[in-house]
Amino acid sequence: MPYFDENPLAKIAFQASDADALLDLQGMPAEQAMQAVEKLLREPASAKTFLIRFDAAADDGRETLFQPLGKRLLQARREGQLSRCLPTSDGTSYFISFAD
Repeated sequence: MPYFDENPLAKIAFQASDADALLDLQGMPAEQAMQAVEKLLREPASAKTFLIRFDAAADDGRETLFQPLGKRLLQARREGQLSRCLPTSDGTSYFISFAD
């Protein structure tokens, strides 16, 4: 098995700093956060790529935005609004890219 000094996939994966803009949903109630996402999808800003950040999972057992937000973003991708929709490795953000 070959030995790599660094992860060869790091060069092809996106970095959070690659996003043109940030939509920060941290601290928002789920309903308000999803409304902000709907507004972004309805009225895209001048930025082509966004990092959508939300609260990390806590030990209280409540659902985070990871799954409902992921489902909505995948739907937008299937509808042709987005060209990319990828979760970050820490599970607290999605990187999206609007279609041309």
